[in-house]
Amino acid sequence: MTDLQLRPVTQAQLVLVSEFFAAPHVARWWHEDPALEAIEARYAPLLAGQDGTVLLLAWEADRAVGLVQWYLWSEQDAAPYGLPVGTVGIDYLIGHPRDCERGLGTALVAAVLEQVPSGAVWVTPEAANGPSCRVLEKNGFELMAVKQCHVPDEPWAGPTALYRLER
Repeated sequence: MTDLQLRPVTQAQLVLVSEFFAAPHVARWWHEDPALEAIEARYAPLLAGQDGTVLLLAWEADRAVGLVQWYLWSEQDAAPYGLPVGTVGIDYLIGHPRDCERGLGTALVAAVLEQVPSGAVWVTPEAANGPSCRVLEKNGFELMAVKQCHVPDEPWAGPTALYRLER
């Protein structure tokens, strides 16, 4: 498996995050405004420690290849999915198409699992996102349900796959 290092994102690295969100294979699932100003506004609270989310860049040697964040599911965010409050959630992406299908997604999820608190980890990719679902399954996650979740900030989202890993 690929050896990745996870490092906290800095203000100067938000340009990389912006580039990642602009990539078509990422934009299809994340729906983030990739403009640097929008990324800075969205992630400033995380970088300042004002949000409980931990935002990390994944590095392969000296090149950033992905982004991952982990957090505890809040009551507001967990409710549309029916998830237990206080359990861990993760989100992840591979930033450039040239890095897809190299096993980096699987390595990225494995690396972040080493950093999160023990207990249940819940991940909620769209069910149609086959590569993301496969990454989770390769890391031992179990598909608990597929259902249409009504998340106010995600009106475009299709059915959600609810994956859980008990650690």
